[in-house]
Amino acid sequence: MPKIAPALRMFAPERWGQVERFRVLSPTTHELRGHQKRVLAGVENHFHKALTLLAIADRMLPTLALDEVELEENGFTPAQNARDLAAVLEGVITELYSVVDCTAKFLHFIYGPTSRGFKESTRRMFSHVDEITGSFPNRLKDTVRSCGWYEELRKIRDELTHRDVGSCSPDRESGAVRYFHSSLWDGERIKPIDDIFGWVRTNLNAVNEFIGTVFHELNSSIVSGTVTQMCGMVEGRMLMRLLDVSQPVDFDNGVCLSAQWFEKPDLPSCPFAQGCGAYKRRATPDQLQVAYEESWQSELDE
Repeated sequence: MPKIAPALRMFAPERWGQVERFRVLSPTTHELRGHQKRVLAGVENHFHKALTLLAIADRMLPTLALDEVELEENGFTPAQNARDLAAVLEGVITELYSVVDCTAKFLHFIYGPTSRGFKESTRRMFSHVDEITGSFPNRLKDTVRSCGWYEELRKIRDELTHRDVGSCSPDRESGAVRYFHSSLWDGERIKPIDDIFGWVRTNLNAVNEFIGTVFHELNSSIVSGTVTQMCGMVEGRMLMRLLDVSQPVDFDNGVCLSAQWFEKPDLPSCPFAQGCGAYKRRATPDQLQVAYEESWQSELDE
């Protein structure tokens, strides 16, 4: 049997980004169904995949030297390491576009029913944002207009979806890694990306800023209501609280839903109770009922 950790803190709002904050607090304001929840989760999940693949690419970088050794020793190399690295970097690019795609789809869920000219198409949202009228906020229009990186990311992603893997080659003088792909054609010749790691990181930061701005706007609509949240675990048992989003969402927010059991002498106590504002405001029977109903409704919506 695996060992059970004595305690695990999971509620850390001071570490939330704008997307995670919205995911946790949105049930107070938006009635999201199963597919909509999956698209929202896709924003975070695709971004996390992009970060994971980029970390793998960083670790693979030294393997390019093996192709050079093979070339010097045998006069030929299939450059498999270069192709492998290119494939991983292409995965980063396609994951970044998926982040943008999920964000655009989610915006359509929120604003599409009350906006004119807002089609469920990511590229159309970026190319025809000025045609959208109705509830779609002007601040979000400004954000979309400012995404000068989008068109290049889209074009490369479209090509990578249907073509073979490209290749990487280190520049012996600068140390940068060039990326070659047959789709990078400027009308006369193939034009490589001279620093693919720099290019990827620049676009990753741009996408991160984009989703941060979008979900900051969405979070501004969340002003009242309650939502259940898991605080952590103690000896395999869940610790829960009921958050009140009308108050600052920090570790003291809300009321404790678990004091009713962890105060019993034969059960493990909450290791976070000391100094916790939620524990000082133990849930009333009515608040426990609200938390139960919210959890039950969430299960139905999945």
